[in-house]
Amino acid sequence: MNSLFQLDIPKRSTHCGHQGERLLPGMDIYSLLLEGEQDFKRRDFCATCWTQIEKEPDSHRGYWKSKIEPKKPATEISRPARALALLQELLNTADPDEAEIFVLSLFLARARQLALRQEVQREGSLYYLYEIVGQEQFLTIKAHDLSDLQIEVLQKSLASKLKHAT
Repeated sequence: MNSLFQLDIPKRSTHCGHQGERLLPGMDIYSLLLEGEQDFKRRDFCATCWTQIEKEPDSHRGYWKSKIEPKKPATEISRPARALALLQELLNTADPDEAEIFVLSLFLARARQLALRQEVQREGSLYYLYEIVGQEQFLTIKAHDLSDLQIEVLQKSLASKLKHAT
């Protein structure tokens, strides 16, 4: 259910609001919410300092206890995301390898990162019009006969480029 107003609660502080101790992952912390004139103020405390703060008389406050979760390791970029970045990089080179681009587009279509929108015949060649899913960006890729391609060479080349793609 949507409400008519939204409370903007500030982010957690990195240091204790009483002694200034750094708040580290795994620590229990207490967050105190104070109402200001136009917004809310938040102060965060370590468990030791909270025992002193808790005793202070103040009836107009809300607080909660939480634990600082450790940061999650950076997730590795997925293979389709790396392939899409590589495809865009190859398309922007001065002398692109059309066979590599074609094979990458087939992989990305299979991975549902590209959607085939139309096949176009131009100057005796077949071209595929792909849309990058979710980006409303279109790419025109020249089609090749797979039996004419040196698949092993393309596979090694693309594998090497994907390994180094960000």
